[in-house]
Amino acid sequence: MTRRLTPTASWMIWLLLAAVSGGLYALIARLSSRFEYAQPFADRPIPAVVGLLGAAFAVYLLAAAIAARGSVSRGQLGWIAGAALAYRLILLPTAPIQEVDIYRYLWDGIVVSQGINPFRFPPQAVREARFEDATDRQLARLVQIRDADPNIRALLERVHYAELPSVYPPVSQAVFAAAAWTTPPRASISQRTRVLKIWLLAFDLATAWLVLLLLRDTGRPLGMFILYAWCPLTIKEFSNSGHLDVIAVFLSTLTLWLAVRLASSARSWPDTKTRESRRPSECLGARGGLALAGSLVLALAVGAKLYPIWLLPLFSALIWRQLGWKWFLASGATFSAVVIVLLWPLLPASRSHESVPAGAEGATTAIAAEDPGRGLRTFLTRWEMNDFLFMLVLENVKPIDAQRMEPGPWFSVAPQAPREMLIGRLAERFADDRWQASFAVVRVASLMATLAVAAWCVQRARRTSDIAVWLESAFLTLGWFWFLSPTLNPWYWTWLLPLLAFARSRVWWWTSGVLLVYYLRFWFSYQYSDTPVTGTPYVGAAFFDYVVTWFEFGPWLACLILAHAWRRLRALS
Repeated sequence: MTRRLTPTASWMIWLLLAAVSGGLYALIARLSSRFEYAQPFADRPIPAVVGLLGAAFAVYLLAAAIAARGSVSRGQLGWIAGAALAYRLILLPTAPIQEVDIYRYLWDGIVVSQGINPFRFPPQAVREARFEDATDRQLARLVQIRDADPNIRALLERVHYAELPSVYPPVSQAVFAAAAWTTPPRASISQRTRVLKIWLLAFDLATAWLVLLLLRDTGRPLGMFILYAWCPLTIKEFSNSGHLDVIAVFLSTLTLWLAVRLASSARSWPDTKTRESRRPSECLGARGGLALAGSLVLALAVGAKLYPIWLLPLFSALIWRQLGWKWFLASGATFSAVVIVLLWPLLPASRSHESVPAGAEGATTAIAAEDPGRGLRTFLTRWEMNDFLFMLVLENVKPIDAQRMEPGPWFSVAPQAPREMLIGRLAERFADDRWQASFAVVRVASLMATLAVAAWCVQRARRTSDIAVWLESAFLTLGWFWFLSPTLNPWYWTWLLPLLAFARSRVWWWTSGVLLVYYLRFWFSYQYSDTPVTGTPYVGAAFFDYVVTWFEFGPWLACLILAHAWRRLRALS
């Protein structure tokens, strides 16, 4: 028998856990000043911050294990929520640690607040343009803004990948613009950063509230809310780094909650006292309203970040099962119409001016204006970072002469002949870019694998009326889409954190801690920029990509496979 703690002892544990976590975040906040934009890269205390975040993650795992036992009182739940807010407020005013994305958000917000399409002009075009030479009125307006405020000029210089137009969809752009509108004139960069972070904090807190509602409506222990609220990755990536993903996380979680309400309403209506006074059409209409609302919110989520599109098959299957084909078609039409309207600004505009010859002054601007989706397309077809399975396959598919770094990866063992057979002719369609052809092949394969997982999850969810299984299927769909992708940035894992309480294996709980290793990639790049890491032929980033990622993902993946095999064996016995 498990001995239950007394209320006093339980409170002491929660007070201690919260205090230790708060102290760790205070130390991180203190170190964040050494990550200011102008600070030398080599002097940044990256290992110390990763160690502190790792310690906070250990406390988080212990707290989550206690909460999962279901012994959290209402008062303790309030304490957990208050501590979660405190941790966020500690990091909110700090300098972003090893992140620069927020500077692009701030610039995009300024552009949108002026009524200008952020996908038209890459920041580099605005940097280089002169007011007297600008023939485009919108470009001239941006140059005026640049020259009128030295803080905005300095902000523009911080935008990375400035040669590309924005990759962030319109719903996120609307939030950036709202932050720009609510920022005082001539505000410093740090003030602008804090204003935007406050907006993002509102989405973060709203997501935490929705997680509580999901747990309540599915009968899960409310203390499991800590899996989202206290997660160090969430706190670091949203309150410190200010990543926009929290917008889509909130909207996709709201979609999931509406789906739960839709499913639960099918069971609750026949049992209510007012059931006889309602006509079936009224009940169906109210549930159909939930379906349409969910479709609208899911479309907004896609308009904030594209990944929630993978929830569409599960959500559509739920509507078909609950309401039939008419509401299925109505919901699909609603989703499609809203997504088309939202993503329309990313489509290439028709040419309303004469083309500019290549190499002529203003050519970059003209190209961007004709192809506003260039930034997003570049991200989808060329970006690769911190991946594992994708990298393993890619390095055994692309021909040897397409290697980007020398020496090549130690795990590239496939013979050259089949690589040439697969990529050789295909490269002609990519202007003889053999690396791009190889990337495209593996990208298509990973998407097909994700589609197979999504189809399996839909079939799995259809076999039961348990909405918790449906939520777990949503988790698995997003989880494997994430893991099979070529870009495994740590903040992408926050997409799944609202659903972490519905994952069967607790190995998934470890993921946000494992991903903290990613930040060591910068340390290796700074400290071993031109010399091999001891005992290996690899320098800096190559050492991380070809060696460290195996320690980052290998044990985690092995434990996940073993946990699944153990569950299968137990089910058969």
